[in-house]
Amino acid sequence: MSTINALEVENTIDELKVHLLGRRTHIRSQKPREVVQEIYGLLLGHWAIRLLIFQAATSAEVAPLRLSFTGTLRVVRRALPKFQRLQPQYFPFF
Repeated sequence: MSTINALEVENTIDELKVHLLGRRTHIRSQKPREVVQEIYGLLLGHWAIRLLIFQAATSAEVAPLRLSFTGTLRVVRRALPKFQRLQPQYFPFF
């Protein structure tokens, strides 16, 4: 594994454990199938945040590495209650 790939893996693990999970490092699920499902959910959440960072950076014409993972996560967490109250006909992607 190259140095850059190892660094990317370490950054992803840090973002998952520290920022996305809020310092909770344990998996709540008890059964192996549910553990896998929970890990896929965490990875999907991480990918979604990184995708938002990429889209925002592209529209602002800046490098994605200049945008903060935790800042983007805060924006998403603040926006969640608004989207939870939306009626299905107002969802932007459906």
